[in-house]
Amino acid sequence: MSGQAPEANRRYTAVADAEPNLPSSPAGEGWGGGSDYSAVVRDSQLAVLASAERITVVGRWVVLAAAVILNHFGNENSPASIFIVDTILFGWGLVNLVVSVVLVRGFKPGRWFGFLTTGIDLMVATSILYFSGGYGAPTDFSLLFYLLIIASAVRLGLPGSMATAIVVSALYVVIGGTTGFARISPPPGFVVGRVFLFIFVALVAGLLVGDVRGRLDRALRTAIERAGQLDETRRREALEKERVERLEEIDKVRADFISMVAHELQTPLASIKTQADTLLTQQHRLDQETRGALVDGIHRSAASLTDLVQDFAAVNRIENHQFSYHFERLDLTEFVRDVVDHFQVDPRRYPVRVRVEPDLVVRGDRRRLQQALLNLLNNAVKYSPRGGNIAVMAFPDKEGSAKVSVHDEGIGIRAEDIPKLFNK
Repeated sequence: MSGQAPEANRRYTAVADAEPNLPSSPAGEGWGGGSDYSAVVRDSQLAVLASAERITVVGRWVVLAAAVILNHFGNENSPASIFIVDTILFGWGLVNLVVSVVLVRGFKPGRWFGFLTTGIDLMVATSILYFSGGYGAPTDFSLLFYLLIIASAVRLGLPGSMATAIVVSALYVVIGGTTGFARISPPPGFVVGRVFLFIFVALVAGLLVGDVRGRLDRALRTAIERAGQLDETRRREALEKERVERLEEIDKVRADFISMVAHELQTPLASIKTQADTLLTQQHRLDQETRGALVDGIHRSAASLTDLVQDFAAVNRIENHQFSYHFERLDLTEFVRDVVDHFQVDPRRYPVRVRVEPDLVVRGDRRRLQQALLNLLNNAVKYSPRGGNIAVMAFPDKEGSAKVSVHDEGIGIRAEDIPKLFNK
């Protein structure tokens, strides 16, 4: 009940509304329920990149160890050249250690991580090439460039390996021939052969890695499609199961409703039949007052039966969204007292106390409010122990609404039954 309070009399509006509590279909979950396939692919790509970085780290440690051995055993370079190369290898080892720790801790690198480490590796290889004597050095450190090319193939496939091979070839030609640390001159065609070998390694590594990654991508795509189909099947099965359960619930509600209708109609019909039989069989023995009382009882039972039929029709109108209210001005104080006074109950067995604020005026549907209050009173009597107190209270609340409540000493409503209160 809601409304406003102008001047002396507080006025409130009583509004009743009920909507069927229908469960919504479950939102799809998993692959078949609209999941983001791109997220799965992205996670898989990150996992592939992480694997590529781990493979590269292992290869980097192997090449680093080989470079240290080459720099100290059989190396005819000057001590200055050996010291500088050792310093570069030491710094490279620290970088590789950091990368190893980061990957071991579960970091999933993106492409930028691969570009960064490739740039560092390229700087290391170029520096060692320069300070070891270029392509005229007595010790060949070209394995560093092969590591770069193969790592790029693992990270980026054929395009990455070929691009790295071109950059490596250009740096090898330019840096290798301009260094002042050279001790010997390479034979004719050496540089061209080395460049050709760079490109050949890039081509082979890129094709092999591309084939492996292609197989992995196809396997992943197939797995995703199959998972999506499986989840779609499960989702449909879940929906079908829900439909079956809903139909079973509807059948149960229908059966309960029919049982309830039969029970509700039984009382007034039995009363009508009993009193009518008495009139038919004993009318000559009954005095005028008794006959009048029986006729009045038949009339009241018929009126009660009419109300029940109207209530059942109202249920159908509610479900078809055709239900309407007939609002009128009500003195809630007088209304509540009148309903309680006409409530047929032995006050010695079930004392009913009424506490209503004075001058409480509302707008509402008199019949619907009376029906709701009588239902609450009937439930209070039905479930309260003999001699239990029943209290009816009506009062305004802080939001400008009026509330009517019925308190009893019954067992109350079980928590699991509360969601079913507005079912038929």
